[in-house]
Amino acid sequence: MKATLQISRVEDCNEWLEIIAGEYNNMQSIAWYIDRIGELVKSFAFVNNQMAVAKEILLKNKQQAYFMLMADSKKQGLMMAPSLAKDYISAAIAEHQYNFDVCDRCRSTLDLTIEALRSCLSALKAEYSNSKFAA
Repeated sequence: MKATLQISRVEDCNEWLEIIAGEYNNMQSIAWYIDRIGELVKSFAFVNNQMAVAKEILLKNKQQAYFMLMADSKKQGLMMAPSLAKDYISAAIAEHQYNFDVCDRCRSTLDLTIEALRSCLSALKAEYSNSKFAA
């Protein structure tokens, strides 16, 4: 079954990422980091899928907007500069571009957060290992 775009869930994920970012300031237990990474990976899978859906919608609407622009231009006998046509198409698909950008930025934030937590987890493991040798 093909996925549908659920941009409100992606926006909720962005908000959740912003809210939980404050939790990462203090070192926690290894289990805590593993749990957070698991939550983020699950969200990453969802957002990656949403990004693909958003891109498909964006490209279909871009194609349709070009066809309509070409048909209207031909009907009215107008010639449009390529840069003007590009700007017109960008404006016509602005909402779809926004949806794709939201998904892309959320995916990037998830990726960076996962990597940051993996680094924290590694540092915590090294700290535990060093403290065992020091004792």
